[in-house]
Amino acid sequence: MNRSVKEMGRFSWVITAIVVWTLSGVSDAGAQQAAGSLAQQIQGSWTLVSCVNEKDGQKSDVFGPNPKGSMMLTPDGRYSVIVMRSSLPKFASNNRTKGTAKENEAIVQGSLCHFGRYAVVNEKEQTVNFFIEGSTFPNWDNEAQKRILTVIGEELRVTHPASTGGTSYLIWKRVK
Repeated sequence: MNRSVKEMGRFSWVITAIVVWTLSGVSDAGAQQAAGSLAQQIQGSWTLVSCVNEKDGQKSDVFGPNPKGSMMLTPDGRYSVIVMRSSLPKFASNNRTKGTAKENEAIVQGSLCHFGRYAVVNEKEQTVNFFIEGSTFPNWDNEAQKRILTVIGEELRVTHPASTGGTSYLIWKRVK
């Protein structure tokens, strides 16, 4: 009987070692899968941290120092982006269809939204095409625009040519 207790003890150590080894392998595999492809990494909801345009060596906060924004990238390749100044003026009439010329100008210049489909073009170069179906800047409607998307932890950096010239750099934080 003493012998079988010793054998059971050895057996339990072997089983424990196998379980620990297996779980550590699963954990590593899970971490690798979480990192995954660029398409997997960018999926989700994001909130805007900053939006800076650099042109001729000059940097400017396109939507002010504390911009607001939301970006959603779905697993089935759909997206929406909303970016705006944090200080958009309220309309005196309390009716969005009856804004003054000054109020309307502030809203147009202080916000940008677009939506459509997206696809990873080059995994290595981290390029993604956005196929814009609709935008508050209608000149973008039905365009395909290339962006560079880089995920670092819970941060997503987007780089692309700005419509006003120069290069735009947007930093997004994953919404949990």
